[in-house]
Amino acid sequence: MLRNLTIHGFKSIRQETSIEFGKVNLFIGGNGVGKSNILEAIGILSACLGREITSDELNKKGVRLSVPTLFKSAFKNHKLRSNFDLKAKWDSGVSYDVSVSAGMQSEELNFHSELISINGAKVIGRSPHGFTVPAIGRTLAIKEGEIRSTRGIWDVFQHLLPDEKKSVLQNEFNRLEQYAIYSPQTAFLRGTDIESVSVKPVGLSGGGLPKAMTTIFAFLGNLRRNNPELHKVYMDILALVWMPGWTGSVSVKPLNPNIVSSQVKASDSALYFMDKHMHSSRNQLSAYDSSEGTLYLLFMVVLLMHPEAPRVLAVDNIDSALNPKITRKLLETVIRSTCMAKDKSLGEIGLEQVFLTSHNPTSLDAFDLFNDDQRIFVVMRDPEDGSSVIKRLQPPAGATKAEWIKASNGKNLSEMWIEGKIKGALGI
Repeated sequence: MLRNLTIHGFKSIRQETSIEFGKVNLFIGGNGVGKSNILEAIGILSACLGREITSDELNKKGVRLSVPTLFKSAFKNHKLRSNFDLKAKWDSGVSYDVSVSAGMQSEELNFHSELISINGAKVIGRSPHGFTVPAIGRTLAIKEGEIRSTRGIWDVFQHLLPDEKKSVLQNEFNRLEQYAIYSPQTAFLRGTDIESVSVKPVGLSGGGLPKAMTTIFAFLGNLRRNNPELHKVYMDILALVWMPGWTGSVSVKPLNPNIVSSQVKASDSALYFMDKHMHSSRNQLSAYDSSEGTLYLLFMVVLLMHPEAPRVLAVDNIDSALNPKITRKLLETVIRSTCMAKDKSLGEIGLEQVFLTSHNPTSLDAFDLFNDDQRIFVVMRDPEDGSSVIKRLQPPAGATKAEWIKASNGKNLSEMWIEGKIKGALGI
């Protein structure tokens, strides 16, 4: 998995900042401290390893389409930067360093330099002077302008690499290339608005929920017949949707004008929930009239279960529209689903790595900080210049779980956050 990312000069992250990731990574802190900027830095890294870093590609990643120059740090009393830099390392020894330029007159981000290495050995390189591919033992003579400055070296040169090196890099890059930042929005979940960019399997904001659930139902039906053990695992995930308590049934059917509001802009089908407390003649509700929290949970179920969902992804504001109890249960399910990827007997299931932000203290209580796969980071602003500072929240070195609980007077992490005992978490 992506083990380390060093960010330098990107938006609010002015100073060179290195983050050591786990499988499940949660970023907390006050409003406007730079949590979403970390997710977007990974999004740009993903685009760099895809085809291009154009606005269209960044939009598909869920990266906000700022004016290019605003991607660079610009703090007063500090020299204005020409580029921002990202350095990524994977457990396998693969590393990728990229410097991205964003000039005042530029309409797009552009590559300044790139370097792909395996265990420190250079495989492909790019600089303002040209391109090199040491893995094939020669420098390539490429004319200026022959390769667009928005197109990455991995997309251009991977076909030239020896199969062994190409396979190692594909194993890491191809998964991260599918990364996207999801942020479900009520209007799209209810079907009253249509997403401008369609991203599989459900849209970045939830606009494709009915179609995605049709695939989920077919997928579950196939599992029930052919793999009962795995079917049970996924049914436990689907049970998240029933947690609010008012429904235990969801279906996808053609639009029924007697049930679906005219405000819904879906073209051919809609989600229907049965309200178990209502009279049988009026107990069918469309997504438009259903609980916002239930729709959000259904959206998350799609990301955890859908065969076409990326296995490395981010969710901005994981606690959106959820009460504290359900927030914790959702995080516990995300953590369990991500850890399932380790169980090879189940096949290619579960998330492999996930990046989240939250403002709900109970989200912390789903984490076991003594499990290195589960990591919480506190993001705060430097009191001197306002740049983002990122600190991992972890027990003192050498402390046991019992000792740490005793030192915190038996308080759980959510209580410590609310009481201001986690430095920087309240944004003060």
